Amino acid sequence: MDLNKILDLHKKWLGNNPDGVRANLGGADLSGADLSGANLSRANLRWADLSGANLRWADLSGADLSGANLSGANLGGANLREADLSRANLRWANLRWANLSGADLSGADLSGANLGGADLSGATGLLNPSDFFAENFETSNIGYIVYKVFGGEYDPPEQWDIRPDAIIEEEVNYDRCTACACGINVATLDWVKSNYPKKQIWKCLIEWPWLAGVCVPYNTAGNIRASKVRLLETVQEEHK
Repeated sequence: MDLNKILDLHKKWLGNNPDGVRANLGGADLSGADLSGANLSRANLRWADLSGANLRWADLSGADLSGANLSGANLGGANLREADLSRANLRWANLRWANLSGADLSGADLSGANLGGADLSGATGLLNPSDFFAENFETSNIGYIVYKVFGGEYDPPEQWDIRPDAIIEEEVNYDRCTACACGINVATLDWVKSNYPKKQIWKCLIEWPWLAGVCVPYNTAGNIRASKVRLLETVQEEHK
């Protein structure tokens, strides 16, 4: 595959040159390729392997990247405006200062991706925290009901008073690309039961004013993290 020739013909196609040909790189192995500054606007990169590729400052506006593997790729400053990134693997990709406005990110895996400074205005397919809460957690008259186990992965901090009606607090990592990080990790009851089948489960409350301290990861399977939570009671009977 002569990548330089493909890029040259694609540039002509974008300029409406009759000799131009749209870049068709669907399914291509471009892992580790140096495409920095390349103009791949409206190119077909569907299911392409771009893992570890250098796409820094590349123009990928309107490109079809659906299902593409972009894990570990450097997309810093890239133009991904209105690109189709549905079902793309963006794990640990660098998207710092990338333009993702209007991009379709439905089903994309953003685990560990760096979105610092990225423009996500108008992007679609990203998990809306308000919708997630409404669809997954019941409410009381003063807040949302969530569930937690202690000692699942780490021992709880010594300063936490683990008893009914106690309030526990913790600093939160608000990076939505990180599924599990510092904070009070809580979840839906089904998620807790599935991940910690032998642990005691606590029913907890995030009061309305405390929602400002909540982080809902983009790729959550049911877990979130909060800065402040009230412990209500154990739910051993529901755990059986």
